[in-house]
Amino acid sequence: MEKLKSEITSVVISDATFKKNSPIIHPTFINYFFGNNGTGKSTIAKTIKSGDGVKFKNGDNLNDYEILLYDQNYIDENIKEHDGLPGVFTVNKKNAEIEKEIASLLESEEQSWEKINEATSSIEALENRQNTLEEQIKSKCWEKTKSIRKQFAKTQNGYRSSKKKFIDEVRRHDAKEHDIKQLDTLYSIAYSKSARQYPLFNEIQSIAVLDNISGSEILSKKIVNSADTDLAVFLKQIGATEWARQGHDQFHERTNGRCPYCSQLLNPDFELEFVRSFDDQYESNRHELNEFLKKYRDSANKLFLSLAQKPDPLYPDINMEGYDDKLRLIKSLITSNIDKIQSKIDEPTRVVVLEKIGPLLDELSHLITKFNKSIIENNEIVTSLNQKREECQQKIFEYLANMLKIDIEEFDSVNRDINEEIQRKNKVKQAASDNINGFKKKIRQLNKQTVETETAMNNINLMLKSSGLQGFHLIPKQEMSGTLIRNYEIVRNDSGHVAENLSEGERNFIAFLYFLQQVYGNNSTSEEVKKKIIIIDDPVTSMDSGTMFIIGAEIRKLIEICRNNVDNRDSLASGNLIKQIFIFTHNAFFQRDITSLRTKEYQYVSFYLITKHDNCSEIKLCEKINPNCPTQKLNFNPVTNSYTALWREYKETKSCLSLMNIIRRILEYYFLQICGYTGDDIRRRVLIDHRDEFADKDDSTGQYQLVSSMLAHMSAARFGISDDLLFIDDNLDGNVDQYRKTFKLIFKCMGQEQHFNMMVDEA
Repeated sequence: MEKLKSEITSVVISDATFKKNSPIIHPTFINYFFGNNGTGKSTIAKTIKSGDGVKFKNGDNLNDYEILLYDQNYIDENIKEHDGLPGVFTVNKKNAEIEKEIASLLESEEQSWEKINEATSSIEALENRQNTLEEQIKSKCWEKTKSIRKQFAKTQNGYRSSKKKFIDEVRRHDAKEHDIKQLDTLYSIAYSKSARQYPLFNEIQSIAVLDNISGSEILSKKIVNSADTDLAVFLKQIGATEWARQGHDQFHERTNGRCPYCSQLLNPDFELEFVRSFDDQYESNRHELNEFLKKYRDSANKLFLSLAQKPDPLYPDINMEGYDDKLRLIKSLITSNIDKIQSKIDEPTRVVVLEKIGPLLDELSHLITKFNKSIIENNEIVTSLNQKREECQQKIFEYLANMLKIDIEEFDSVNRDINEEIQRKNKVKQAASDNINGFKKKIRQLNKQTVETETAMNNINLMLKSSGLQGFHLIPKQEMSGTLIRNYEIVRNDSGHVAENLSEGERNFIAFLYFLQQVYGNNSTSEEVKKKIIIIDDPVTSMDSGTMFIIGAEIRKLIEICRNNVDNRDSLASGNLIKQIFIFTHNAFFQRDITSLRTKEYQYVSFYLITKHDNCSEIKLCEKINPNCPTQKLNFNPVTNSYTALWREYKETKSCLSLMNIIRRILEYYFLQICGYTGDDIRRRVLIDHRDEFADKDDSTGQYQLVSSMLAHMSAARFGISDDLLFIDDNLDGNVDQYRKTFKLIFKCMGQEQHFNMMVDEA
């Protein structure tokens, strides 16, 4: 059970002796402050009046309320000799219909305020729900994207430490699908510290460069020598035609007319004979075959050198394993083909078929194209690095937006519903606010028709008379004859002259009566009727018991009016124009008088104790744990009399011996001193007249005997009589509850059970 909030929800006091600690109080509807003179009561009262450090409910401000402060400054400003009191305008009671209409308008205004408060509370709850949902979606998205944000950390600069900034940035991007591998490549280049451009691979101009060399048809032709010279016939017979031809080509210019194999001198006409041994076609075919070999070798060398020449430096993201494997295979096939051509040259009659290189070159060409594409992409990124970083960040957030699309859409759907509900509540607030303005306008118009100042003056005079202060009274002070009464002046009854040399008590009492009329009325006909907050600071200074009694009764009436805002059951006053009240006093008797029975009203009543040590004031909220329900709290009055203190001891003690002594003292004080009973009266009414109340009346150890012992103990202590029947074993602590139940039964039998319950609650 918490304290209810009223108009002022918190006050920070930081002036005078409160500067060191600047305490904060959270007042409720009815607030009592007790403290000795000089502890800082007036400082608190003035702080509340000024509005400095004051927080009002629903965002209201000081101008929304009429805050009335009764203190010494109020007395000095209003009660001056030869200066009239400003008139207080109240509704003329004779015009009951208009008064009734005003009351109805005020009630309607209050209902409109309730609608505003309800709508405001609903809006706060909806906004709290929005905040909760927003925190949930931010945390969910943050956790869901953790791995991506870590993988692409450099794209998250500016968004790493703020979930809100991150989710806002995600919302600014369209949801798009992207290949995560491509994003990784783009990221590694765009944000690489060693980013640079790389040379391309040499491309294959034609995959048929070796498969379509002109003259390849010679490979399928059998080359035969058709010459019929003796040497030609001999070489054919031994199958050495080509061997002889090759040897001749190789050695004939270096042998000086000798055979390169046996070193014998050759016939002078050997060269001519040798040439005649080979026909022209054979020679032509051999030449064509050699030329083809040369062309094949040249083309193969040119191709292989181009392919073997790798870019330097090599792009690090390229895997060369497949490239090298294909290059080795191509080299192997080229070598094999050259060997085949050479074998054809060695044996011209042989028919050879070369392996096709084109398919392998085609595979290698595709690989080179793929490599070069990656290198070109890298080089383009490096050329425009900042642009690529922006592109990379853009794509990463598009990827994240796509990743979070469903979550965000679900949140937005719920959030839209909440916003629509908030808009509806705001419309309710606006409509209620418009109604309030209309009500206030009507009330002002009605006030102008009915208000006057004579009623307030008459009320003050009536209270002066009833209090016994009959030496002076208030009369109208007119500025000119026939004008409307606007001010009052205090005059002596005997002389009719303006009262001079009023005592401090008289001045204070008149000032308080005047203050009461201001509480119930207004200072002008044009004033707007506002909710009132009342502050009363030490109202009984220099007053006798009679005036103190009247002031106490009037303040209790103000308290009842304020209480009506929370609970108007069994109310002793009508209306609820006072929305909050603060009462400050140093008078212990007065504190007890105005706080009677209020301690039990925990939710809307608060007690404060103000103390000062080393010129530093402190404020303590007087509340305690409910012993019967440890989860709840209770008020306690910082001012207690000895009788209340006895009841507090009664509730707290756990010793049978101590409890019996406290019971005796309570019985003596209340029944003997206050009620005027004798011990015999009590014994007769409890033990004889109500003997049937005890189910165990014949049991010598039961409740009846315990009551008898309590009453005997009271008499024994009072008259000094004692006997063995009064022995109490203090070790029997388990009987404490039995003692309390028995004690309550005494009050019940005496018809004072209500008093028992009141004192237990108050203590």
